[in-house]
Amino acid sequence: MARSQEQDKLPTGKVARASQFLKGGLKVGANVVKHQAKKLLGKEVSDEELDRENAEDLLKTFTQLRGSALKVAQTISLDTINFSKSFVEVMQNAQYSVPPMSGPMVVQVFKRSIGQPPEKVFDKFNIHAIRAASLGQVHEAWKDGKKLAVKIQYPGVAESIQSDMKIFRTFAPRITRIPLEELEPYIQEMEDKFLEEADYRKELANSLAFRELCKDLSGLRFPEYYPELCGDKVLTMEWLEGLHLREYLATNPPYEEKQRYGQLIWDFYNFQIHKLRQVNADPHPGNFLFRKDGTLGVIDFGCTKVISKELYESYFALGDPALYEPKKQKKLDSIFEKLAIFRASDSPEKRAYVRDLFSRFAQILATPYRLGKMDFRQTAFFEDINAVGEEIARTRELRGLRDFLFLNRTFLGLFNLFHQLGVELDTRCTYLPFYDYSGLAVTS
Repeated sequence: MARSQEQDKLPTGKVARASQFLKGGLKVGANVVKHQAKKLLGKEVSDEELDRENAEDLLKTFTQLRGSALKVAQTISLDTINFSKSFVEVMQNAQYSVPPMSGPMVVQVFKRSIGQPPEKVFDKFNIHAIRAASLGQVHEAWKDGKKLAVKIQYPGVAESIQSDMKIFRTFAPRITRIPLEELEPYIQEMEDKFLEEADYRKELANSLAFRELCKDLSGLRFPEYYPELCGDKVLTMEWLEGLHLREYLATNPPYEEKQRYGQLIWDFYNFQIHKLRQVNADPHPGNFLFRKDGTLGVIDFGCTKVISKELYESYFALGDPALYEPKKQKKLDSIFEKLAIFRASDSPEKRAYVRDLFSRFAQILATPYRLGKMDFRQTAFFEDINAVGEEIARTRELRGLRDFLFLNRTFLGLFNLFHQLGVELDTRCTYLPFYDYSGLAVTS
């Protein structure tokens, strides 16, 4: 990573971060005025164009702020249902190109968390980050002949999350064109997740627990962790060699290799969701390392979601094709009520529209399970998702429990990852009783 990109100072105080947020908000406001002026002059302009301009300006602000601001961008980048296509496309760049913090800042944070500077703890420590992300950056270190990865959190990240999200609430309706009361459960879910991810001691506990729970899954490689070298802002683990998705695809790997990696990820997530009933928060590319020995490195358990029995049963019941028969409408409505897709204020006409809209969405989302064999290279599937997603986005309503929205994002993120890999997978799900794959021959 280029040293010239390193930042010597990050805005950590509430006033400094609020000022940066304000600058981003002002740019959004200027874009809206410019957009409206063009319309008054009779020029043809689209909402998609406005969304793209807003997203580009905000991403610049979020990247400088990092922390929860950049995590907002990353969360939106996985949600093709509640946000416009152009907005999501821009926010997907939040997964990459984050400038690292400078050496003096690294030493300062490390010493505060561990009690000693890194050169006193390790035999050798690379002061320049190898990778930088939203909440922290990764450094190489060596101790007792072993190469280690040391994740160091940016200063002020944990302390600024709640104030950041409070500021974000003030202009989120303007950039999404969704009322704040609709956004509030979504924003609160993000805030809770970010707070958990900023707790490196909790991440250590999550990582150790998942490593044990998934120890019998073949093809996966979890790093060893070193609790004695971890603190509230520092996480030390075994260094796993491997390439992130973008780097891996740049090597033009053979299809069979990509397909095997895709199957590993699909099986891993289904094991988490259906067997463990808890899941690693975001299936974004940064969580995986594609390794020369054919194993898949899994490196980030900053936030995990426990899936309650009630949520699991209601959410996956929507995958049953028989549920959408007219005679099952009462049962379907009951599930929509449990998931808070229906609202008490809905008129009969609105209820019928919502039933139709979310029935279509649920059936499209369940397509890989239903077919048992899914070619994620085909564009028709994603066109269907985007079409219903755009229709949902146009309602300017975020319907469903927070965890319902979370599971949707998880599957959308997985589908997008498999689309990038360009693979066909065995998507049979033996955990759900209503799918019959007896007539399907699937080869992996």
